[in-house]
Amino acid sequence: MIENGDHPAYEGWRTNPADRQEDAANLFGLYLMRHCRSEAIDEVPAGASAEVRRAVEKGVDAALHNVMDLLEGYWSLPAGKDLRAELALHVDVFREDALVESQSVSPGQIDLPIGYWAWVERYGDRSRDLRGA
Repeated sequence: MIENGDHPAYEGWRTNPADRQEDAANLFGLYLMRHCRSEAIDEVPAGASAEVRRAVEKGVDAALHNVMDLLEGYWSLPAGKDLRAELALHVDVFREDALVESQSVSPGQIDLPIGYWAWVERYGDRSRDLRGA
C-alpha cells in the first residue's frame, strides 16, 4: 500500500469498511514513524555508541507503543468521580478544504500496537528516510 515509500495513497484504500480503517491507520503509522520516531532517534549524537543508539530506540519505541495503548483503550483512564476518559484517533482526508472521508481508528477499531510494531519492522532504521518523502 506504500507508494514509492511515501504514503498509503487514499485512492488505493480498500473498499471494505474494516480495511479502510486499517488503511487509515497505516497512514497514521507512516506519519508517526516519520515525524515522531525518526525525529527522536535522530537526536542521538553522531558519535554515540551502538549501545546508546539501541537504548534510545528502545525508549522511543516503548513511549510510542504506550501512546498506541492509550489510543487503543488498553488502560482505564479515570477522569473524576465515576468518570473515565477515552482517547480517540480519527484520520480525516481533505481535498483542499473539503472533508473527503473520516475514519475512526481508535479506540477499539483495530490493534494499533501491532500496527506500530509492523511499521518498526518494515521501516525501523529507514524511518528517517520517510521524512523527506
